[in-house]
Amino acid sequence: MQKNPDIDRTALVAPRSLIERVEERVCSALRIASTRHISATRDLRPPPEQDLVDLIFRTVACNYEQGDAAANRNRSQQNWRWQLQTQISGNNRSREVVLERKIAAACQHACPKDWANQVPVASGLIAGPAGGRGAIDLAHRCGERRFELIELKIASDTPLHAAVEIIEYGCIWLLARANPPSLKPEILDADHVDLRVLAPVDYYRGYNLTELEAALNRGCRALGQAQGVTMTFAFHALDERLVGSVTLGDEALLAALDNRISWMVGRSQ
Repeated sequence: MQKNPDIDRTALVAPRSLIERVEERVCSALRIASTRHISATRDLRPPPEQDLVDLIFRTVACNYEQGDAAANRNRSQQNWRWQLQTQISGNNRSREVVLERKIAAACQHACPKDWANQVPVASGLIAGPAGGRGAIDLAHRCGERRFELIELKIASDTPLHAAVEIIEYGCIWLLARANPPSLKPEILDADHVDLRVLAPVDYYRGYNLTELEAALNRGCRALGQAQGVTMTFAFHALDERLVGSVTLGDEALLAALDNRISWMVGRSQ
């Protein structure tokens, strides 16, 4: 890997996680206080000269190098594991977690090799309690060497925050692909990854995401091309049957999961 020009060679403190300073730098580029502020993110128009995806990648790569993550890539065999986690605590009332586990349970019965959830990406790579945080909500094998990485949202955060999260994971995937562990998971052999935010139509209501989505997709495609892969980004809307109390059978649930549409199409319906 080439030396990252963003690294502060005089810094004495190693990063606490691979995503340290990402939020700060994205907010600075967009001139907002937080990616979680609804009013500040309703109508974002990224400056044409500012590639947010490249900014995120350079920040993550800086942390990766400063934290000596490549040397720790064999510390844990959990990263990029392909499993379905269906158990949920009785005290967990998160609508996102409940839906995610129901999707995982349906996949376990019907297509266990095609889907995974709560896929760790940074376990053991950076020393410290925050270093291993980060797991992809849903991952989908779409075909030979092609995967989807999905950030599932119901009512939390904002579309911008969700987009930054899944792009962070895409960046970590690129770095892991370039520096794979000895036991290389199949997903690190992929050459096409689609990054998706998946949420109800109402999650996007009141937002104008047209320019943001286009800019992030351009950035992902450019970054992927530079790394020798295809990478895309999009906001997708959940089938309304998956919102609220999900009582669908496995077959109907998976059919509804496949019935994803663009956030723009969903908003116009």
